[in-house]
Amino acid sequence: MKLRNKILLIFLLIAQLPVLLTGFLSYHISRKSLEQETISFMIATNLLKSTRINQWINDATEDIVYTGNLPFLRAQLTEALGKSTTSGITQKQYVEDLHYDYLLPMVTKGRFVELFILSPSEGQVVFSTDKQQEGKIQNNLQYFLQGREKTFVDTIRYSMTLQQPTLVISAPIKDKRGELVAVLAGRLNLKELSAIMEERSGLRATEDTYLVNAQNYFITEPRYGKDFALRKTVYTVGVQTVLQGQSGTSVYTDYRGVPVIGAYQYLPERNIAILTEIDQDEYLAPIKYLRRIIYAISGMAAIVSLLIGWMSADALLNPLKRLVEAVKKMGADHLVFTEVIPGKGEIAQLAKAFASLAHRLQQTLVSRDALQEEIEIRKETEQQLENTLIQLNRSNKELEQFAYVASHDLQEPLRMVSSYVQLLEERYQDQLDEKAQKFIHYAVDGAVRMQRLIQDLLDFSRVSTKGRPFEEVDCNSLLAQALDNLQSTILATGAVITSDRLPVVIGDGVQIVQVFQNLIANSIKFCINIPPTIHVGTGETDVHWLISIRDNGIGIDQKYAEKIFIIFQRLHTREEYHGTGIGLAVCKRIIERHGGAIWFESVVGQGTTFYCTFPKSNGGNLQIKQELS
Repeated sequence: MKLRNKILLIFLLIAQLPVLLTGFLSYHISRKSLEQETISFMIATNLLKSTRINQWINDATEDIVYTGNLPFLRAQLTEALGKSTTSGITQKQYVEDLHYDYLLPMVTKGRFVELFILSPSEGQVVFSTDKQQEGKIQNNLQYFLQGREKTFVDTIRYSMTLQQPTLVISAPIKDKRGELVAVLAGRLNLKELSAIMEERSGLRATEDTYLVNAQNYFITEPRYGKDFALRKTVYTVGVQTVLQGQSGTSVYTDYRGVPVIGAYQYLPERNIAILTEIDQDEYLAPIKYLRRIIYAISGMAAIVSLLIGWMSADALLNPLKRLVEAVKKMGADHLVFTEVIPGKGEIAQLAKAFASLAHRLQQTLVSRDALQEEIEIRKETEQQLENTLIQLNRSNKELEQFAYVASHDLQEPLRMVSSYVQLLEERYQDQLDEKAQKFIHYAVDGAVRMQRLIQDLLDFSRVSTKGRPFEEVDCNSLLAQALDNLQSTILATGAVITSDRLPVVIGDGVQIVQVFQNLIANSIKFCINIPPTIHVGTGETDVHWLISIRDNGIGIDQKYAEKIFIIFQRLHTREEYHGTGIGLAVCKRIIERHGGAIWFESVVGQGTTFYCTFPKSNGGNLQIKQELS
């Protein structure tokens, strides 16, 4: 591919990637937000309307129960349905009185379309606000059978007699002795139910809420249907799901065949389902508009980036062409470079560099003595570097000797301070108050900690100076020695330690035992689980053996990956975990002496795995490390 095309492609990618990435994220975040907002709106709508339905039915039920418990109504029904009447009043007159005094006013209010009273034994309609229903036998219907015992709310059904959907509520009417006198029933005016379903917030243009019964029939008219109530069935995904007793939301095709997002809720006490749906085209309209804007911005960015890329390519390629021609001419004219490219840009600097290179090459060809002199200077510099390395090695050994001597000299006065303070405590214990004894304890503890720090410092300095020559050692026996040294700690904590079959490596066996001991002791110390569980594993690469020590301890934050291997660095206070903070530094120095590396992988609260590598042979750099040590 030509350079110009590469430049244009690079500019196009630089311009398009941020736009496309930002557009992609904006599109999906906005879609998710709109979808969640729409779902919340529909769920709230279902909840509100189901509450309205239950309240409407409960209010009607209370009306039926209240009317059935009216003393005058019970008295008149007892008299009207008895074998004889008093005061010469006929049953027909009682019927008229009941009709006008109690039942008709309730129908007039609009909540019921019909109220009727059934005889207790035959289920005959003896009184009704609809005269055409009087005399009919309803003894096989649930509202009569259930209404004899308790208040009963029937499911919404299609009445073949009335040729319309009905919802009947019934309740028993009993006399003072508690004996059944009659059953009072009322057919609710389902226009109120339809009115509840037709109420809309106005926030969504295609908002549609309707009810479906267990037989997949519409109970109320959907927004885009006509004469659907208990006449047509619906088998959409939302309806099928909700009739299985599951409430939720999903995207599917509605009864019109239009893609919608729907929220559905099952009302088990009514054995019906309520669904609210909104057309996908409506709630996705802002997203589609955003997508068009993103496409437009992307197209504009592409055009602008291509124009800028074209101009940048011209600005870059024209001087490059001149430079290439000049270099070709330089080869033909015996390293004479005459092209001058104006400006201060990189290509102009490159032309100057070519001119300088040509001049230097000419000088090199003319004077070989200068080249030989440069070689001598380099040799002298290398000799100085070698001398410096020797002096640095000698200085390191002197520093290690100084640390050793200073540590010995420091320990003696510390032992003296500790001994005399303890002697002071023993002899004058009865004369010292609690505060003085506490001060003595602090002094002794500080001296002991200082001795431990000095001893650890000595151990650290001896890693290189007192190490043994390398030889083949079996890591299985070295691990066993380390576990013997930690036996009391293992028994005290109940630690469970397992291992794979470990390899034979080239190294200092004493120091490798110290590495095992330090790492396992740390795993036990920093474990909050009882018992600590530790596994020593192995692996290999082409040039290294890999040994791992995995525990179930408190874990280490990865941000401390370097800090924990620095001498005297601690991640916890002495009150939380004892120690001087030198163990891992010693391990790191031992592993590096062996030509390997040490690191860890950890998840806070889930344990840590330390990894150590050992070379499979002791050649090269490893041999140099032994000689220096």
